[in-house]
Amino acid sequence: MKTFLITYIIIINIIGLLTMGMDKLKARRRKRRIPERTLFLIALLFGSVGILIGMYLFHHKTRKLRFSIGIPVIMVVQLLLIGLLYQWNRQQMERPSQAVLQELEQIQELDEDTIAAFISYENLMNSNLASGEIGSDAAQAVRLFFENFSYSIHQETIDGDTATVTVQITNIDAKALARDLCTEILKNSVEIYPEADTDSTTNDYYCLLRDTLVSNTYDTVVTTAYFHLQKIDNVWTILSDSDLEDELVGGFITCMNDPYILSASEVLEIHLDALRDLTADEWMDYLEVEDIFSTYNTEYYSLIDEAYIRQLTDAFDCKILRCTENGSSAEAVIRITSVDMTSILEVYKESLLSYAKTTQSIRDDSVTFSNETSRMLLEALQENTATASTDVTITFSNNGYTWEVYFDTDFTDALMGGMTAAIEAFSSSGEESQEVSPSE
Repeated sequence: MKTFLITYIIIINIIGLLTMGMDKLKARRRKRRIPERTLFLIALLFGSVGILIGMYLFHHKTRKLRFSIGIPVIMVVQLLLIGLLYQWNRQQMERPSQAVLQELEQIQELDEDTIAAFISYENLMNSNLASGEIGSDAAQAVRLFFENFSYSIHQETIDGDTATVTVQITNIDAKALARDLCTEILKNSVEIYPEADTDSTTNDYYCLLRDTLVSNTYDTVVTTAYFHLQKIDNVWTILSDSDLEDELVGGFITCMNDPYILSASEVLEIHLDALRDLTADEWMDYLEVEDIFSTYNTEYYSLIDEAYIRQLTDAFDCKILRCTENGSSAEAVIRITSVDMTSILEVYKESLLSYAKTTQSIRDDSVTFSNETSRMLLEALQENTATASTDVTITFSNNGYTWEVYFDTDFTDALMGGMTAAIEAFSSSGEESQEVSPSE
C-alpha cells in the first residue's frame, strides 16, 4: 500500500507538470486550451507540486492570482495532510497489532523466505521422521496448506512494555488434514513390500502432505492465535513460542503429534489392508515358505508350496468384528478367512489310506514312496475349493505415537488356514495315517 501511494504521487505530479507544458505550447500556437478547472482538478488530486513547478518552469499562469496563490495554498494543505497521515501511520506502525499484521502478511504472500521459515518448524513435521534436504515439493505443500489463509485482528491489549494481540485465523481444517496425512504415513510405514526401500526424509513427508492436499478437499475453519509481544528499543517484537507456531497452522502440529488421532480400529484396518494387498509371490516371501509341509521331496515340495500359496492368496480375507479401546490398550476380534487346511488334509488322508491298502505301497522304494505321497498332497491342494473362517482375539497398545499392532501365533495360524489344528487332527486320526502324515 505504501509503495502504491508513493507511485501515485509521483505519477500525478508528472502528469501535472506535463499538462502545464502542453497548455503553454497550445497558448503559443493559439490552439484550443486545456480548461483551468482540469488543471485545478489535477492539483486537488495531489498533483499540486507538479502544477506549481510547471507554472514557473514554463512561465505559465504565474500572473493569475488564482494560480499564483491558489496552487501554493493547495500544495501547503496537501503537504500538511500528508504529514498528518504520515504521523498517524507512524503511530499505527508502532502499535503491536501492526507488527502482527506484518507477520501475517508474509504468511499470506508466502515468498521463499517465509516458506523456508515454516519448513524449518521442526514440530510441523512428524517427530519420528528423518531429516533431509527440502525440495520444491515441500514449498508446494506449504503453499497449498496456506492457500485459503486469511486473518483479522480481534483484540489488542497493551500492558506497559508487553502486549497480547488476538487474531482470528481462517484456514484449512487442520484436524481433518492431519487424520488423512497420518493415515498415509501409517500406510507407508506398514507397507510390507514398499516400492522403494529407503529411509523416510523430511522431503518425503512434504511430498505426502502435498499429495494429500491435492487429493482431498477440506473445509475452512476459524481458529484463534495469541501473539505475545514485548517492546524492545521502542519496537514491538513478537515473542515466538511453540504454542504460537501451532496456532498459526490451526493446531496442525498438535493433531500430527496426537497418538490417538487415528482410532485403534483404523490403525488395525490399515495393517490388515497391507496383508490383503499381498500377491502370491509376496505371500511366499512374507511367510518364508520353503517346503511348508516338510515333505523333504525335492521334486514336489516347490510345487506343493506354490499350490498352497495360490490357495491362500485367493481365499484370504479378514474382517474386524469388534474393537474396543481402554486407555492405551485395545482388544479386537478379527474373523480371518483362509484356505481350509482341515479339508485338504482329510482328502490327503483318504488318498494315503487307499494307497496304503495296495501292494504297490509295499513294493515301492523310499524315493518312489516319497514321490507318490507328495503327489497326493499336491492333488489335494489343487482340487481344494473349501475355505474356513476363524475368529481370533488380539490385544495391542498405544506406544505414545500411535497404536502398535502385533500379530501373534494364533493370528498367523488362522491366516495359514488353521494349520496346527489340521495337522493335529490328521496325526491323531489312527495308526494307519500316522506312518505317512506330514510333520509340522
